[in-house]
Amino acid sequence: MQAWRTVQFVMTGMKHFTKSGYEKHAKEWAKAPDDVMQRSLRGRTAVVTGANQGIGFQASVDLARRGCKLIMVCRNQGRGEEARKKVQEASGNDDVHLHLCDVSSLDSIQRFVDELEAQSAPVSILVNNAGVMINEPRPSADGFETNFATNTLGTFALTRRMLPALRRGAPARVITVTSGGMLTEPLEVEDLEGKRMSKFDGTKQYARNKRQQSALCERMAEVYGRDEAAPVRFYTMHPGWTGTEGVKNAMPDFDKSMGDKFRTLEQGADTITWLALADEDKLEQGGFYLDRKPWPKHLTLARTSYSSADVDRLWTQLETMAGLVGTPAA
Repeated sequence: MQAWRTVQFVMTGMKHFTKSGYEKHAKEWAKAPDDVMQRSLRGRTAVVTGANQGIGFQASVDLARRGCKLIMVCRNQGRGEEARKKVQEASGNDDVHLHLCDVSSLDSIQRFVDELEAQSAPVSILVNNAGVMINEPRPSADGFETNFATNTLGTFALTRRMLPALRRGAPARVITVTSGGMLTEPLEVEDLEGKRMSKFDGTKQYARNKRQQSALCERMAEVYGRDEAAPVRFYTMHPGWTGTEGVKNAMPDFDKSMGDKFRTLEQGADTITWLALADEDKLEQGGFYLDRKPWPKHLTLARTSYSSADVDRLWTQLETMAGLVGTPAA
């Protein structure tokens, strides 16, 4: 079954996830032009995690160009400050700010959220972009496997902790940058840290994490997305196969094989901006997007579907790990 998924994934990816796939999809938009990407975000606040490089950096530039107050969330002061200045220069927007947070650390997440709460800051757009693919098991500051700690647990905890700020900034949107790699994996709820793998596989663990992100987005849309008094909407998106330093470092063979087939950063980040700007009634709550349109969450006959009980189990475990049991949602 894994081999079947892989074959389908590669075929789908070469057709749709590459630069040529983006260009093909963009031609479809040209047939029905609209003003979505020309809209303003003035008066709104956006938070982007993993904002100092790659897709997170490009999304920061694109959002800042539309006039919002931008909070760039980065792990490193020096690299973050350098990126902040570059975003200001590229966007012509001086209202760009740096906050430090390591999304793999629950204490770091809490400190960042406390900073926002101390200012009673409203947030209208949260882009969960921070992510890692590490090819050997490595513990986080909290003792969890680092891929899982960052991609799944940390992203879940940050989103939950930020719900009060998102309610203040409503109507708000949470856009999580996931990956088409999730199409190769079912929802893992038993072995969250990859301890039962015969040999730890960072690529497999990353794909599992991305499937978990998608399932959690669906559940958050159900649980938190129905409050019409202070609406928060939830979406995931796949940036396609985009040339980044992260891909180069984590998947050097794939990086070399792709060459000029990779998307540009602008192409990879495009749908993030589109999801921040598009009319809410034209978007699918909890939907998974590629190139400005909903994309199937499962490959044909891949046996990657899951039950509500599976998501319940994942949710409950994450709440316990993150210290969120019994805490108010917003």
